[in-house]
Amino acid sequence: MQARGSSSVTAQNWLGRRTPLHATSSGKALLAHQPKSVQESVLARKLPRLTDHTVVSPAELRAELRSVARNGFASARDELEIGLHAVAAPVRAHDGKVIGAISVSGPSYRLEEERLHEVAKRTVAAAQDLSRRMGYAY
Repeated sequence: MQARGSSSVTAQNWLGRRTPLHATSSGKALLAHQPKSVQESVLARKLPRLTDHTVVSPAELRAELRSVARNGFASARDELEIGLHAVAAPVRAHDGKVIGAISVSGPSYRLEEERLHEVAKRTVAAAQDLSRRMGYAY
């Protein structure tokens, strides 16, 4: 599902479209919770640079994935496209397996660095609430 905000900024509809795991907050949130073998298979491929900010170094992405797993959310700043910032948090099934992610994205002039952290907290809370509804106990 995708919901539009009350602002008049036009958003790209990503529903049903593939986006690169390494350049999106939701992709990183999902990848960070995959087995190491899955992570390494992704990191073994050439990671396309979509903007000057896209993380394409396997070592840098590995470190970022560890941070995502530790902090409970992922972010992407100008990585998929310039001017787009996003945060995402994993959604877990009753058994703890990550089965999806909730993400919030917006233009960088509205989702600035200071605001990104507050939005991340709310996104994590929403993902945890949905996970609880799926039967996962935090």
